[in-house]
Amino acid sequence: MTTTTPPPRADRPRVQDLAGAVLAGGDTEDLLDLLVRSARTDLDARSASLVLPLAPGVWAHELVDGLDAAALLGAGIDPSSPAGRALEDADADALEEIGSLAVGEQEHRALLAVIDAAEHGVGVLAVLRGRPEDPSAPFTAADRERLDALAGLIALTLRAPTLGVSGELDDERSRIARDLHDLAIQELFAVGMELEGLTDALSAPGEPPSNTRIRTSVAASVQGVENAVAQIRQIVQSLRRERLEATLTEQLRHEVGLAAAGLGFVPALRLPPHPAEMDAELPAEIAEDVVAVVREGLANAARHAHASAVAVSVSVYSEGVDRVVQINVSDNGRGIDPSVQRRSGLANMSSRARRHSGWVDAISLEPGTMISWRVTLPAV
Repeated sequence: MTTTTPPPRADRPRVQDLAGAVLAGGDTEDLLDLLVRSARTDLDARSASLVLPLAPGVWAHELVDGLDAAALLGAGIDPSSPAGRALEDADADALEEIGSLAVGEQEHRALLAVIDAAEHGVGVLAVLRGRPEDPSAPFTAADRERLDALAGLIALTLRAPTLGVSGELDDERSRIARDLHDLAIQELFAVGMELEGLTDALSAPGEPPSNTRIRTSVAASVQGVENAVAQIRQIVQSLRRERLEATLTEQLRHEVGLAAAGLGFVPALRLPPHPAEMDAELPAEIAEDVVAVVREGLANAARHAHASAVAVSVSVYSEGVDRVVQINVSDNGRGIDPSVQRRSGLANMSSRARRHSGWVDAISLEPGTMISWRVTLPAV
């Protein structure tokens, strides 16, 4: 029997449009969210899940969209299950033949597409429908074609941060945009609100605002403009700095200094007893990621934590036969909001960890949060 591929639904993004979004670049987590959500909606599934390796022989549902998100997100794949054995063997044919996945104690009909994410290893894009015994809505050849296309776009998205200079340039552009938005533009927005309130008060009928109110409002606005100018100057100075010629220690101290503008105070920085040894030991590609992770952690604290203290710790130590670099960014703020499902900062850190077979974790403190990131250094 010949299966005819149905025309795309009017509300479904074309694969060409999704590919354009991936090639245009952008936040990795946002793109993965878009692609996993498209898998669920395009295939009329109850849930879609992106399964990626966390460590050698360990796979977990890293991104889930749909009814089973609470049960699946972060859950590991049983290594003795058909999916676990096929992932361990990198057996694409076996993975695509699997017809169901477990959600808790229930099995649901599933369609799986293999993701070849280069150094990230082999992963899976899975969509789930009803229970296997439910005969309704079987997957079709068109569903398989669509899921394979989305899996290919996810693989490209995961590879993007390691594609070289253009990826690093995109990272830098994103950082500049975030700094401008979170620091200078927010300051100017507050100035606009202050002046708008004063204008409304001056034009309102009745008693006009007092001279004291006018002077206070204008003084606050002038101070806000000066703060915004200072933020922009710091951003420009950071662009002028020859980062490649600076040591890792110098770059870390530079990032901590820049973060003071957004935090309102200078965060603490704790380095190894002999920082020069760390500068010499870390390969350039890992050193670049260390700086980027510290920058991201400080930016997250400035945006979300509402903290009065932030501490950054960078350490290099031996663990068995391995040498490990670990970063902890701690704050005494309000902690992680469980209602926030998307955390692009953590996704960026996770992407940088995966390229070195490392990991990142968010640990709740009393009060506050600690972001811990670590990777193993390559053997000499």
